[in-house]
Amino acid sequence: MATASTYQSSKYDISNHSYPSDLMSPNYGGNYVIFYISIAESSKLLNPESGVQITDDTTFTRDRGALIGSNLSKTGLVAGAVAGTVLKGLVGGFAAGKPLAGAAIAAAPGAIGLGAAAAIAGTTTRAQKRLRTAIALHIPNQLNVRYGTQFSEEDTATAVMAPLLGEAAMKAIGNFSGADLAGAAGTGAAALGLMFGPNAGAVSAATGLAANPRKEQVFKGVDFRTFQFEYQFFPRDAQESRNVQNIIKAFKLHMQPEFKDTNKFLYIYPSEFDIMYYNNGSENLNIHKHTSCVLTEMSVNYTPNAVFNTFEDGSPTQINIQMTFRELSLMDKDKIQAGL
Repeated sequence: MATASTYQSSKYDISNHSYPSDLMSPNYGGNYVIFYISIAESSKLLNPESGVQITDDTTFTRDRGALIGSNLSKTGLVAGAVAGTVLKGLVGGFAAGKPLAGAAIAAAPGAIGLGAAAAIAGTTTRAQKRLRTAIALHIPNQLNVRYGTQFSEEDTATAVMAPLLGEAAMKAIGNFSGADLAGAAGTGAAALGLMFGPNAGAVSAATGLAANPRKEQVFKGVDFRTFQFEYQFFPRDAQESRNVQNIIKAFKLHMQPEFKDTNKFLYIYPSEFDIMYYNNGSENLNIHKHTSCVLTEMSVNYTPNAVFNTFEDGSPTQINIQMTFRELSLMDKDKIQAGL
């Protein structure tokens, strides 16, 4: 059974990033969602002159995916990537009848570049810092999450028939005749011929027989969970409207990458979000939990009623937003047992 965490109000600042402004009051039943933000250690936002503060909260456990969690060394990461490139070249070269040595030669420029990338990054864990600023919002009116797995149809007839054919089938095939085959071996050979033989379509039409491909559903993988948050903001005054604008700017800012170099050759990954639901200050374990997420899409509508209205200072009186998040870690039975 998972243990509910508590919202560390002393470690986070939501004063200018909460909606409604009285979200923590009893008026909302003690239910709210907190968006915690983590940014790359190499981000320019962490420069002292930026004024951005980080938290010393060490109670947070993040789930960011298997590769980051494996904490590979730079040498191991580059070696693995180069090995993959070489293997692809070997397979391609073998299929095309080319010398195998060419794969290693072709991989050399990429290996140099991968080594440079690892050296510039200085880390293979995408090290991040948790911001002191968090975003607190009410629970959206539509709160749902999609679970998905991937299956595909695969023909298994050949695998099923192979043990049935045996020496008799090989003998018959050698004589270009199916006359020596009987029973399962005969029907299996006939099915293979109707699937792969020359003029199979014409033979099928003439005989009125068709091969059963014996399709099966083959498991391929798990979908990354995606989910949406939709909010309609109706600020009651100019201050609350500014809070809403701060929230929107924060989401927009942290969903974007930044350039690592002045030549703009390299991006630093966008920030990541950890989303948690609370009830009266404690994590709500009665609904799903999330792994760490990235914000992949966001739309902002300043005229949801086809009319643009503002307060005296020009702040909009209504703003609607829609955000799509994607989790960084795949689901499995262990995660579902843990409440995700």
